[in-house]
Amino acid sequence: MSNVPSHAEGRSGWESPPLKLSSDVDFRHLLRFSKLSGQKGRSMGTRMLEIRGSLENDYRDVLTSEAVSALEALAGFDADRKAIMAARIERRAIRARNKQRLEFLDPKATIARTTIKVQDAREGNFVGGEIPHDLQRQWIQGTGPAAKPNSTIDKSIRNIAYALLSGADGWMFDGEDALGQISTMSLDNQRNLKLAIHRDAAFMKPAEQVAAEMNQWGQKFFGRPIISDWVKQLDFTTKIFRARGLHLDDRHVRLKNGAGFSASIVDATLFIINNHQRLRDSGCSLVLYLPKIQTAEEAALWSDILSALEKHIGLPDGATKVYVLVEQIDACFQLMEIRAAL
Repeated sequence: MSNVPSHAEGRSGWESPPLKLSSDVDFRHLLRFSKLSGQKGRSMGTRMLEIRGSLENDYRDVLTSEAVSALEALAGFDADRKAIMAARIERRAIRARNKQRLEFLDPKATIARTTIKVQDAREGNFVGGEIPHDLQRQWIQGTGPAAKPNSTIDKSIRNIAYALLSGADGWMFDGEDALGQISTMSLDNQRNLKLAIHRDAAFMKPAEQVAAEMNQWGQKFFGRPIISDWVKQLDFTTKIFRARGLHLDDRHVRLKNGAGFSASIVDATLFIINNHQRLRDSGCSLVLYLPKIQTAEEAALWSDILSALEKHIGLPDGATKVYVLVEQIDACFQLMEIRAAL
């Protein structure tokens, strides 16, 4: 996978089948741009969402009152997501039926959900910010989930310890493809990340054990230990979280009427709500990987969701930075537009 850097601001059986599967091509485009479009959200009132079984109590450290409040505030975006995903499927069906080629957007058109002209996007005529310090050098990135299936926390959380002690510039803690979507793994993933980011003893003890094991291996292989100060080493690697794509419904959260609810909104909200203060206090950026984006309109929806979430918790617009995973050829026809929409 190649990095294309830029200056940027910028669900028992509830789970519905994905509207679209991912495919092969995988490029990356860095960071979130501040957008020129308006924001959309909803004020708190009658609860729109329900959480399966006893999970709101069992995972009260993840599904906190603040997190549930934020999910409610963003619930209105789910209708937009479903409309955009339905349009994605219809567009592909028409193209296949009529044997149509993929086309670039009309340069005179306006990117959906924004006020940005396509031509302006292609020419770079939009406002962006500086790449934050901890994303300026991302030569080596690792990836993997922050949890293991059917494991206790002390064993499961070792995934994070290995990642943060690896020496990689960044680590994409995966909430999507690499995470087994069984039982409560998406919530276990979030719990482990929160414990690690907050330096909870439930993480620090396994991390110390992992560091010792890595040094024993280093001594045998290199003739020397490879980690001199394991606590300090935990700060080196930039923590990045990959949310699930817009095409997926969450396993545990659904709308009050029984309809599926966006896994993207759940993932991004839980990670940011539970960790933004600690990350910012320690000088770290809020960074997400956004998978399966195919159009600038989808990117603009992501931007609207993130802006509404930032507004909900009092963060400046564009505080959350993103990488865009380009995993379908469709997006290659709108790369600059996607960049501008974010």
